[in-house]
Amino acid sequence: MSRSPPDELTTTVFDALHSLSKHNKANFLLDTALALIQAGKYGPDVENYLEVYLKTPNLPKEDIARALLARGNARKTGGDMLLVKAHQGHTLSIYDCKNYQAVLKLDPSNREIQQHIRRQRRIRFMAEPASQRAPLEVWERIAYHIPRYHLRTWLFVSSFHREIAVRQIFHTLDIYFGEDTENLNRGLDIFDRAKADPVFASRVKSLRLHWAYEEGDMLDLMTRIFKTALPEFKALVDFEWIGYPELRAEMVQAVMKSHPHLKGLGLIGWHFDAVGVSAFRNLRKFTLRAEDDDGFADMGEVRTVLDQNYGTLRHLILGAYLARNHSWDAAIQSPTIKNLTHLDLVDTRISHIVFARIAHAHNLRSLTLHGTFEEPGSAAVILNSDQIIDDEHTFLPHLEAFRFVVLGHDNELAMYQSVTQFLRRRKRLRRLDLGMCPWDLVLNLLPELSGLRALGVRISNLTHTALSSLVNAIPKEMAAITVTTTVSDKIPSAYAGLFSRFHSLAFLHLACTSQRRPKPNLMSEKDFQAQTDLWTSSARSIATALPSLDFVGWHGEHHVVVRVGGGEGEGEGRHSVELKELPARRRLDCGKGVDLGSADAEWLERKDVPTDYEMPGLE
Repeated sequence: MSRSPPDELTTTVFDALHSLSKHNKANFLLDTALALIQAGKYGPDVENYLEVYLKTPNLPKEDIARALLARGNARKTGGDMLLVKAHQGHTLSIYDCKNYQAVLKLDPSNREIQQHIRRQRRIRFMAEPASQRAPLEVWERIAYHIPRYHLRTWLFVSSFHREIAVRQIFHTLDIYFGEDTENLNRGLDIFDRAKADPVFASRVKSLRLHWAYEEGDMLDLMTRIFKTALPEFKALVDFEWIGYPELRAEMVQAVMKSHPHLKGLGLIGWHFDAVGVSAFRNLRKFTLRAEDDDGFADMGEVRTVLDQNYGTLRHLILGAYLARNHSWDAAIQSPTIKNLTHLDLVDTRISHIVFARIAHAHNLRSLTLHGTFEEPGSAAVILNSDQIIDDEHTFLPHLEAFRFVVLGHDNELAMYQSVTQFLRRRKRLRRLDLGMCPWDLVLNLLPELSGLRALGVRISNLTHTALSSLVNAIPKEMAAITVTTTVSDKIPSAYAGLFSRFHSLAFLHLACTSQRRPKPNLMSEKDFQAQTDLWTSSARSIATALPSLDFVGWHGEHHVVVRVGGGEGEGEGRHSVELKELPARRRLDCGKGVDLGSADAEWLERKDVPTDYEMPGLE
């Protein structure tokens, strides 16, 4: 489109400008910019006039100051106007804003709408809902660190918080099928919900089925129902089959057909019956508990599972039963062992071959040894081979968690000495449980473990002096502690105040092996009530003495701490403390469904491969 020719005035002004000196041209540019600003016409053109003016050399300082001050005031005024518009909700058009907010209410988890609103509305005001003042990812991270018991309150805060909470709560599902009708109906309801609600089914990432059926029509019916429901859990990452009957070839094929890309697989029962389980590829975690070698599946298939997952397997759990014949010598020969980062041998005999192979697993960060050594002397020799060069250990240099709970070796002092020597100066070590290791050896070791955050320790004779020594030997940043004793000078809860120096302590378990909850069939009703009141008040006194606690363990039982009151302006002492008992473990129950608030506490109270069917915990 052609422009009309300039009029005479414009041509004359243009010619006059050409005749001016550089200094006068700059002044003309400045005066024009100031006049436009004064008239409220500040914009990109005026910004350009001032930018060109300030680039002119040899300008008077007072004129430069005038230009900078004028530009600063103009920018501030423009910014204030934008803030006013933003506060009034005009950053988005009023119609679009209403539409986006409507979508957000209908589907709080819609990431596209979250990103659009975050992209368009960068300024947050206190009057806005909290869900809009921080990104979704921040709230998800907060929820991840909240114990499940307390996270339930998010279900009633808002649809936004509810959506986050249900993703965390239903991440792992434990379903029980057995003679208990209530649990059976609950499991069937979950399967029906998964078939009818794909969104619910997609939230389940870890499914753990607990079975307790003998062969018969009821078992056939339940397995058919399970096979029809399993494909609905399309987002499943981990699957565990626990109890009896054990997972067998037919069910292995069903799981393989619906979820061939599982990352975690667990087979926990009395026998290894899972013929064909080696067909799974890309497993990152494999769990097997089999009492002996008498199952339908050849134990050589365990080695095949490891070999077939050479490139991906990082966490291996093998459990047996000390009273029955078993051996992991063949499986442990797999080259996959050297790739492992986590290895747990539970309730099993550990041969010299097995322990020698562990020495080649240089990438191990977590190691659990629970059971009996066939050759304690050989184990001590391997542990003593560790050297410290340039402050780095040569044997398992990356170790962060170590559990050494062995049975039948109480008199093997040389072995325990080699264990504590092996652990010295390991600054990376975060979690430690040395089982029956003599207390004096443990006490001498602890001051060297500056990175320790979770500790399980056994003190045969619990006294104020012994516990004070423990408290002073470990870092102030401890997050979880379990103390087990045989004899105590006082009721263990009386010592709770000694742990007050640990301001981050969220889990504390005090247990005496000779103490158990009162039984109504062993005493009169009056004595039973009095003993029960003493039992619960003693456990509650631990939480009262330590405000940081979220969970309390008391003689093998676990409780979540609920603090009521103590609002803003009120002291900690104004809290009313209640304890809610968590479910006890059932036979062959791994207990992962019971949240203890942190990975440190769950590691201490390990239940994922039970060794004593009737007693909770790893004894």
